[in-house]
Amino acid sequence: MSRYASLFERLGREVPLPIGGSPEASTMVSVAAHLGKMLNTRAGSVQTLPDYGLPDLNDMRLSLHESLSQARSLIERFIQAYEPRLSNARVTALPRDQDPLSLSFVISGELNIDGVMHSATFSGNLNGSGRIEVKPDVL
Repeated sequence: MSRYASLFERLGREVPLPIGGSPEASTMVSVAAHLGKMLNTRAGSVQTLPDYGLPDLNDMRLSLHESLSQARSLIERFIQAYEPRLSNARVTALPRDQDPLSLSFVISGELNIDGVMHSATFSGNLNGSGRIEVKPDVL
């Protein structure tokens, strides 16, 4: 069992398989799994934490530019508040070449692993069913 998994992953034995067995890879997989769960939680769905969750990103009633800017800002603040392993998180929207209605983005930041800061990048994609998938980039 990896000590780099989250508490709930260790308790529930839902520890992601470490790719290559390194602490960095284990942490990246764990953080990506947590980010995916976080970003798929809707605002107001956690009674004990009213600020936990995101609004439905498919339901923003602003211009495209304003919606992207607002989504980026909301995701950054949410990560800062609820994913302490990832610091200095920045969200960058990716160009929508193929599908103008899709939303893909990159989350970059720094992971503190055993007292050493490592840069980390995750890719996120809002799929057709309204769920956000988050994957660690090349490990």
